[in-house]
Amino acid sequence: MPFQAVATQRLYEQVAGQVTALVTRGEFKPGDRLPPERDLAKVLGVSRPTVREAMIALEIAGLVEVRVGAGTFITDRAAGGNAPRFDSTGASPLQAIAARRMIEPQVAAFAARVADKDDLASIAETFEMMRHSAGTPAHRAADRLFHTRVAAATKNEVLAAIIDNIWAELFTPMFERMGRRSGLVAQERGEILLQHEAVYRALVARDGVAAAEAMDRHLAITEHILAEGEASEANEPARESVGARR
Repeated sequence: MPFQAVATQRLYEQVAGQVTALVTRGEFKPGDRLPPERDLAKVLGVSRPTVREAMIALEIAGLVEVRVGAGTFITDRAAGGNAPRFDSTGASPLQAIAARRMIEPQVAAFAARVADKDDLASIAETFEMMRHSAGTPAHRAADRLFHTRVAAATKNEVLAAIIDNIWAELFTPMFERMGRRSGLVAQERGEILLQHEAVYRALVARDGVAAAEAMDRHLAITEHILAEGEASEANEPARESVGARR
């Protein structure tokens, strides 16, 4: 199988680019099943979540189709000169969450020390918006507002802008699809409210340590679900060799 080990920058795009090149050269044809995620990760020398991101990017581009319980297949649209082209779909969802985990716990700790009554009231308002919109499309917007208002409570406009810019990456088609496939969207219906409530209560208590810990715990859970979500396993067939095809 003519795959090549990839470099370390924007890995999911390089994986997707290799698959696109193989299809263009006729190594994979419409209807062919790609090797399982675990096998691709091994031969390419990258993590399974990186392969998962690449497959989602290719699915968005129309080059592959993911069939639950069967695997990932090259689409009919990938044939001929009119095949859809893979283009960058933005930042890696996992990198976006990792960036948030580096920054937001400290933002929450700072906010716990300097937030005024108006800040806490606005954060409480967004928490209630999340509570009443759980399981609906409005929940994501309320979630974003909760985090950006925590950042705004630091009185540091640069921090607030950084958090808002990172959140913009969480509204891309790639993140949305990865969230659904990993089970993150289902998790938003219940447990996520308790995680945000823990952050809010720490802010009200002016406990910076507890606020940072609660925020990190929330983001660690989100990161784990995206990277290891059980929903992705349902898309894979039984284990087979890297060279196997349908």
